[in-house]
Amino acid sequence: MKPVAAVQEPLKLTGETLNLLAWHIPDLVAYQHREDEYWLAPLDDNFPLIRLNQTGVEMLKSMNGHITVGALLEKYGNKVCGPDGQPGQWHLERWATPNYSLCYFGTEPPGGHRHKAKWDILLQQIREGWSGQEGFEGEGHLEDFHHHELTHSSTEDDGHFDLIETTVSHLFREPNEALGGLTYGRLLMRQLRKLGWFNPKPKVILEIGGGLGYVARELGKELLPFERQSIKYISLDITSPFLKLQTKRAKEGGWGGIGTRANAEALPFTDNSVDLVIDNENMADMTPVKLTRQELLTNKGETEQHQEALDWIRRLRLPIEADPPDDVIFNLGPIRFVAELWRVLKPGGHAFLTEFGIEEGWPAPVKLPGHTEYEVQYSHLRQAVRWLGFQERYLSLPQLLAIKPDTKVLCTGAAYTIQRFCQAMNKPFTVRAYTESELKQALGDMLPKIHGAHYHDVVDPAWFGLIDFKVLLLEKPGGAPKAQFTETKGYRWYSQK
Repeated sequence: MKPVAAVQEPLKLTGETLNLLAWHIPDLVAYQHREDEYWLAPLDDNFPLIRLNQTGVEMLKSMNGHITVGALLEKYGNKVCGPDGQPGQWHLERWATPNYSLCYFGTEPPGGHRHKAKWDILLQQIREGWSGQEGFEGEGHLEDFHHHELTHSSTEDDGHFDLIETTVSHLFREPNEALGGLTYGRLLMRQLRKLGWFNPKPKVILEIGGGLGYVARELGKELLPFERQSIKYISLDITSPFLKLQTKRAKEGGWGGIGTRANAEALPFTDNSVDLVIDNENMADMTPVKLTRQELLTNKGETEQHQEALDWIRRLRLPIEADPPDDVIFNLGPIRFVAELWRVLKPGGHAFLTEFGIEEGWPAPVKLPGHTEYEVQYSHLRQAVRWLGFQERYLSLPQLLAIKPDTKVLCTGAAYTIQRFCQAMNKPFTVRAYTESELKQALGDMLPKIHGAHYHDVVDPAWFGLIDFKVLLLEKPGGAPKAQFTETKGYRWYSQK
């Protein structure tokens, strides 16, 4: 189950609070269930849906940054604002707390601009509550979270990746117009084939941290049965319930469905034994190390793990500022991982790696419910793969997949909210990337009753930040030379190089 957020006490509408201005959340989505009953969803899904009547909706709409809490309280405080009989004061005391996050009380809007109000502050607060601690979460926390804290109950459906670790491949696990009517897995397979990675076809494919198994299934479906023959497909994951789903769905895609429970930072395979590695959005979960300024300047680590990180920094000749910050985060896990790839890949073998990340500075934490992930520093990682000996190609994920950049997709937050509305009516609804026509097909007659749903270009950072997802395409030199040819008047002339 999703970790329960720390419950915020209702606000006391007294003193200076009455003079604060009120803004309603910009991308709020509402559902008109009956003629005078509207539903809204709090940010924390442990809270029930909020039901409002027309008076309550009027109060919400009036929160435009020009009205004070005191004026709202005077006008709506004693009025019945919902079918449950709660007055306006009851709502005003709760809506601006992180658990609800339907509005914001303050002298300035969050984000500093009334037309570009961002809700990072409230989101960060509630995620701090979910995670249970602030700042750096320790070098063993991510492994502990995936190894011990995720139970079968939290992975038996799509809920974990809907609400906690939403990934690009999860949002595109069903056919999507932005991907030319394909799923993420099928499109990825087509792109890998275009790269020539299936000529000759690999004998052993290893997928790292395959989530709920959709990528494995769709990769297999893109190949014909005879193409899958003699290919061994191995799913590796540190989380047992995920691994069971991965092998199950791999079999649905036509693979043999072999599962191995292990940490990708220490792969349990012999040297030169794997032909192709596929890693979708796992490196931000790998071991981070928090190094102090003193450690960076003296090259002496306080622990064995810190010294390992410092040794890599020295070995790779990574630039260190003359006056570094008091502490920095270093992606030790991803560096270990690519070193393991160099060991287990056969000469001529390939690896596809994708994750969100940066190209300058040091990684920053990204708060998620239950744990914190860390950006991948790609200039460090690229230096590592070149030092190891890989031939590498670096590009963004939208570039590799040739995603149609101007395709409009539903705001992800709206998809979460609509799912809650549908759950209340026992109506199935999948959280995914929806174009307008796809949402219409999914909701049918319910769609005209949804108010406030809006769409972004698929590459717009306001949607999911796809442009921040980078791709490393790696090849280990030394494979058998490939036959090359020139074609003249229909005749092919082959040569070996």
